[in-house]
Amino acid sequence: MIGVAIKGLLGRKLRATLTAFAIVLGVAMISGAFVLTDTLGKSFDGIFNESYKSTDAVISSKPAVGSSAQSDAAPAFPASILTQVQSLPGVHAAQGSIEDKARLVTPDGGAIGSADEGIALGIAAATADGSLNPMKLVTGRWPSGDGQIAIDESTADRHHFTVGEAVGAFADGPVGEYRISGIVRFGSVGSIGKTTITVFDLPTAQRLFDKVGKLDVIRVGADRGVPPAQLVREITPLLSSTTQVKSATDQAASDSSETQDGLNVIKYALLGFAGIALFVGSFVIANTLAITVAQRMRELATLRTLGASRRQVLGSVILESVVVGLLGSIVGLFLGLGIAVALMAILKATGVDLPDHSLVFSMRTVVVSIAVGTVISLWQASGRPCARRAWSRSPQFARARSCRRRGSPAMRS
Repeated sequence: MIGVAIKGLLGRKLRATLTAFAIVLGVAMISGAFVLTDTLGKSFDGIFNESYKSTDAVISSKPAVGSSAQSDAAPAFPASILTQVQSLPGVHAAQGSIEDKARLVTPDGGAIGSADEGIALGIAAATADGSLNPMKLVTGRWPSGDGQIAIDESTADRHHFTVGEAVGAFADGPVGEYRISGIVRFGSVGSIGKTTITVFDLPTAQRLFDKVGKLDVIRVGADRGVPPAQLVREITPLLSSTTQVKSATDQAASDSSETQDGLNVIKYALLGFAGIALFVGSFVIANTLAITVAQRMRELATLRTLGASRRQVLGSVILESVVVGLLGSIVGLFLGLGIAVALMAILKATGVDLPDHSLVFSMRTVVVSIAVGTVISLWQASGRPCARRAWSRSPQFARARSCRRRGSPAMRS
């Protein structure tokens, strides 16, 4: 019966292809959603890990209760903590910074980006241990003193900013004029998507954001041989109830969680569209299967006449559907991979510069994509009346069954 099922598929290539196409579209969206969001998630994880690459512990304020945006809810803490941390025996280096939001202004007076796309860093980059600085200098020099600023490489390229050029920038107050002292990049990338990064020296940032004598983050590097857990234990007694210290790994995971939540929204939206496509496709499969069975009544009755059982006849119909579903799922799986590659290329072409990570093609993606497409096809084959009609509602089969009951010579032979 397996051979009969395979020959039946080969004899109806066009109809089998059209049936599989309904599976291909839905599975491609499932596969593409998983591959795209998994890859973006891995890329953003790389960004946050890059921020704490040479850091062992991170001190920050605790977010306000009930707030979902840590950066907006956590207030600055006293800068005196930095001096206390630097005096600890297990600390090799510690660097305080201001991390807030600011926006640049083009020469014609227009603000660059939205309010959520302007990250501002205030770092004493010229004197602190450079290994703790998440920013790397590309050209020029670090800002030193009021009136100087450094901007990220991607923004400089998009708006043709050069070292020595005057540029406007503002936070919550009026626009101030600054001179570009250098071009920087965030670790291994020129920018984070469309985000604009501006770097001030620490005193300038403290004045600009009304945080004089305060810090937002302290990055701490441990002496050789001192594990991060021990460093965290040494720092904890120095902190107040509103301040916290985490290992660099835990802090990167915490920073990444909000981004991952956003990616999950995208993933579930794409999976929702995939579900709709498969739901509609299931009716196409059912209708196609009904037409196929109706056209094969004589063939199926002949098989029963030749001695095939009801289970075997029904099994041949189900096997055809499983083969179609499996092949359609495999094609959809790799089509989704191609869609994800194309979307990643579009993101890069539109200026979303992310760390170089290979596509994340996990076993979860393979199993879910193939299982969903195959199960949908199998469900339509085994649970629909059109499948049962293959052996119970054929006039030819009825005559054959009557012939078997009478024990005709044709049947006995």
